Amino acid sequence: MTAETAGSSWKERREAMGKTIEEVSTELRIGRRYLAGIEEGNFADWPERVFSTGFIRTYAKFLSEDPGPVLAEYERSVGGTAESEMAAQLRPGWIERERERGSRRATYTFAAGGVLLVGVILAWITFRAERRSLPPPAPAPAPVVAPSPPPAVENALKTSDNVAIPAPAEPAPSVAAVGGSGPLEGPFQLFLEATEQAWVMYSFDNGDPIDVTLYAGDKISIQARNRVTLKLGNAGGVAGTLNGRRLPPFGERGQVRKFTFGQ
Repeated sequence: MTAETAGSSWKERREAMGKTIEEVSTELRIGRRYLAGIEEGNFADWPERVFSTGFIRTYAKFLSEDPGPVLAEYERSVGGTAESEMAAQLRPGWIERERERGSRRATYTFAAGGVLLVGVILAWITFRAERRSLPPPAPAPAPVVAPSPPPAVENALKTSDNVAIPAPAEPAPSVAAVGGSGPLEGPFQLFLEATEQAWVMYSFDNGDPIDVTLYAGDKISIQARNRVTLKLGNAGGVAGTLNGRRLPPFGERGQVRKFTFGQ
């Protein structure tokens, strides 16, 4: 006999609505096995926490059910494995390369500082040598009193004082395109943060696409070696950072946009 789970009532609610699990999967764009896992209390091999809780909230809203009991059951099932899975996704090779780049940047900084210091010292020595070789200053000439300008000239000067000089126009700010003008090279670390509800589908390194509904405040991290493909519903509701650099806006509110990073 199958043990009673928090999602058992959700299955009864779905069947009372006359919906098959395949129909609900198509409407919500959530895989069938995830919906079945919610109803059966089976959360093995689920994606990271932000996607899994998004599946549960979306299904609860569809059924007009309280997501609390199923979310609590999910948390008890997965425990603290989400953090270890995220750490396992960080590739040691990428971390080592970042450390090497940081060491090179530090070396270049110290070298540039040394060159600048030597330049300052040489300039100071040259200045002192030039001051010692300068001849004594000549006596100042007697001041020359210029005659007062005629009234016509005074009037012309006063009139010219009132002429306004227009300020130079400032150039309009430019916004860089997402991904830049040329192809990007991996590895990639893409962070996404939702400012309002949005649908996200992504895949990395030619893997199967993963889709999820994000809510305001949800954050996800995507790591890839060579390529990330991203599709957004409500592009204006998601902000992104790629390899530590803030990306320009993905698009307008309610707009559907698709992006590819890498080759």
